[in-house]
Amino acid sequence: MQFRIRPTDWVEYLALWLNRAPVPVAEAMFGMGVARVVMAGVRLGVYAELARGPATAEVLAERLGLDPRGTGHLLASLAALGHLRRRGDRYALRGRLRRWLDPASPTYVGTFLEFNEDQWAWWSHLEEAIRTGRSFDIHTVPPEDPFWRRYVTAMYELARLAAPEVARRLRLPRRPRRLLDLGGGHGWYAAELCQRYPTLQATVLDLRGSVRIGRDIIERAGMSDRVTFVEGDFLRDDLGGPYDGVLCFQVIHHLTPAQNVELFRRVRRVLAPGGTLAVLDYFASPRLRRPEAAFLGLHFYLTSAASTYTEADLRAWLRDAGWDRFRRRRLRRVPVQALYEAWQ
Repeated sequence: MQFRIRPTDWVEYLALWLNRAPVPVAEAMFGMGVARVVMAGVRLGVYAELARGPATAEVLAERLGLDPRGTGHLLASLAALGHLRRRGDRYALRGRLRRWLDPASPTYVGTFLEFNEDQWAWWSHLEEAIRTGRSFDIHTVPPEDPFWRRYVTAMYELARLAAPEVARRLRLPRRPRRLLDLGGGHGWYAAELCQRYPTLQATVLDLRGSVRIGRDIIERAGMSDRVTFVEGDFLRDDLGGPYDGVLCFQVIHHLTPAQNVELFRRVRRVLAPGGTLAVLDYFASPRLRRPEAAFLGLHFYLTSAASTYTEADLRAWLRDAGWDRFRRRRLRRVPVQALYEAWQ
């Protein structure tokens, strides 16, 4: 995730080594440009059109109703990033990028790229948030706002990449019957677990704007008989129960430490004996220099007044909430994230 200058000859390497080149200028200018170019490829339909076959800038502009000169500059920039291949005056989507940028691909992430238009707007308030300490809560957007479809679908596109491995690693009691997915939105982790455990029925508890999109996703997958949705606030509303498993996936980074402790206490009260609490989230490391964790921490401060926390934080909260048995599950294909299981 870290933006890097890639010098093309020894003179540029030397200038960087001697601190003669202003790296912050490149980070600000080109980092901003890279983000907008990648997003524009989705929003203007470039990737989808080139997934059908190679085309020149002029032909592509005519098909998509764009300016030919501007289209040429955009295609040249995408080719420079390695997303497109150029042969003569024709551009094509690179084979290795098809899995991410072809809308027909089961691993398409284009909606997540579109969702970055929303995130771009949030980042424009960064200085104000840092000056005043007043972050804004993205989860207070009215449920009818189109934002929710972009948001939940974007999270679904990422979740379906991780869900198969998470479902394999997570251990629920033998022949589990009931699962609660807190803030599960798209419901895809719950659906993956239901496919792995034939006896399992899942309930996703989330806000109204999220639930109405999640229902659509699960219905299209033919899983509505196994995964149901309930509108509510998991910090305040009755959680029901008892459950053989409770998922807190991508939740704790939206909450304060005190809220996390209270949530884990509430979960303990609704788990059946031998039931499993599972926590999946991004974690910061005090020992490793991971720029993505630092940026995510700032992002969550900006959008939820929270942060990325350390695994030591999580273990402390679990103990404070009464959990005395927990372990980390190794994940190989889910970067910057860790999966924890806890039992009573």
